[in-house]
Amino acid sequence: MTMTEEYESGTDEEVRPDVRAELPIDADTIQKAIDEVTATRLDVPPRDAIDRHTDELAEHARRLLREDYPAGQQDNSGVRTAFRVLYRLLDARLRPTSVTSDYTAWTYSRNLANATHALLDVHRQRQAP
Repeated sequence: MTMTEEYESGTDEEVRPDVRAELPIDADTIQKAIDEVTATRLDVPPRDAIDRHTDELAEHARRLLREDYPAGQQDNSGVRTAFRVLYRLLDARLRPTSVTSDYTAWTYSRNLANATHALLDVHRQRQAP
């Protein structure tokens, strides 16, 4: 079972998942989260900031993965690659833990941001008139 499937199979005590309506994707909010992580820095950010940004990006990535992309886009090798990379990055076994170095956690967060950006671009292309 993928992380997205595990996430979707979870239950919300107040609202059942099958009843909960998802809000539309806010590309600007996702882009802002990506920009915060990929901004040029001279040092590694504090670990709590890394973890917070990683969690936010993971949520955005899962939301993008749940989108229903047209068949033509799903057959695109770039889209398939973005899906594969995001599913791999979201795998709980690869996520940084408390014993992971700050640099490794920061690198993971940047990789997640770049992969999320690739799928965000596909979403934007789909939304373009």
